[in-house]
Amino acid sequence: MLEADLKTLWQRERKRRDILWTLERLRPGAKEAKPFLAELEDIDHQDLKNPIGDAHSMSIDELRERVPETPFQGSDGHPFVIVLDQHIPQPWHARFEAASALSTRLPEGNYASDWRRFLRVWLREMEHLKAHREWSQNDRV
Repeated sequence: MLEADLKTLWQRERKRRDILWTLERLRPGAKEAKPFLAELEDIDHQDLKNPIGDAHSMSIDELRERVPETPFQGSDGHPFVIVLDQHIPQPWHARFEAASALSTRLPEGNYASDWRRFLRVWLREMEHLKAHREWSQNDRV
């Protein structure tokens, strides 16, 4: 993947993440959500028009199957289970990084528990976003 594509993907996912965190604080139907929903529509359009990464249409279940958890021994001998960066396909790697900014990790990859949590939270966020969009659609009718 080209460096320019990675930069575009990172910016797109960072913006998506910020909006999802903002919407999380708003109840579906809140008027304040409308501009954020419009921004997400634009991001979704960019995803369709210019998908970055082979896994853009991959489901959470497919990701769980595809991304292995790897036993790892720390320098102090403590065992960990991690997810290696190279095993997470794009754009999911960028999404996970955007959601995990400032999280503790190992140089080789993230803790598997953080990956599993990200996948669970993503599903919850998509349900919340769906509720926002349904309210927004009903508001237009």
